[in-house]
Amino acid sequence: MKPTSIVLLLVALIAGGLAAFLATQQSGPVQVVQGPTTVVHEAKTQVLVAVAPIGVGERLSTRTVQWADWPEGAVRADYVSIAARPDALDDVSGAVARFEIFAGEPIIEQKLVRTGQGYMSAVLDKGKRGISVAVEAASASGGFIMPNDHVDVVSSRQAPTGLISETIVHNVKVLAINLRLGETGTTGKPEDPESPNTAFQSRSIATLELDPEQGEAVINAAQVGTVSLSLRSIADFAPGSDDNARRKSNQNIRLIRFGSDTTVVAGQNASVEPSSFEENSESIALEGGTP
Repeated sequence: MKPTSIVLLLVALIAGGLAAFLATQQSGPVQVVQGPTTVVHEAKTQVLVAVAPIGVGERLSTRTVQWADWPEGAVRADYVSIAARPDALDDVSGAVARFEIFAGEPIIEQKLVRTGQGYMSAVLDKGKRGISVAVEAASASGGFIMPNDHVDVVSSRQAPTGLISETIVHNVKVLAINLRLGETGTTGKPEDPESPNTAFQSRSIATLELDPEQGEAVINAAQVGTVSLSLRSIADFAPGSDDNARRKSNQNIRLIRFGSDTTVVAGQNASVEPSSFEENSESIALEGGTP
């Protein structure tokens, strides 16, 4: 081998070794300097919350509501806070719950009513009446109707042509089944702990929220035949124009004959014999309308 070739080979080996040495020195672990961690505590206040389930119609007490810590940034305007109402715990004691309140849920005034009367009158909307009817589980969607569900009321009666069934009231709220007003709290406990999803026994009392005219129609139907409840879908709870039209078509008819009137229940056949009255001596009108 020529001397020049040997020199070039040595130079190449030295250069490669030097490059490898420099590479190992630069690829060492990077030192990360970590500063101290600062924990920022969010400001808190106290709001009134339920510590146990409170059912519809149940009265609040210090056993069911207490103050609890709550982030200030999460306090809504309708919450009862200790900063705004320091005496609220005593103030709400004895108030009646118009809606169910679950454990841990903040108390809001819109769900309460203050009254010394019975709890059923406290949960009724203005202008409404609580009407109770006896129904069998078989005639109430198998007994799976619960308080706060909405139903149609179906009247069945015997007629000369056979059994007649018709819906007399549409889309009404079920206030209670027997003494059960809801799902939670004292007024919502099932009578049979082994069957928590049904409030019905073989025969139960269903209390419905009706206006006065609807109440009269249901009471009349219960006297002349049987009453069944048809469970509505939750998507149909909102009142619709079709229900209003049906309600108008189901109004009772008042026959005024020779100064005395006779009410014919909606859906019943009313026959008028022309020979039984003189011309202009009788008028027929829908109740609530103009003869």
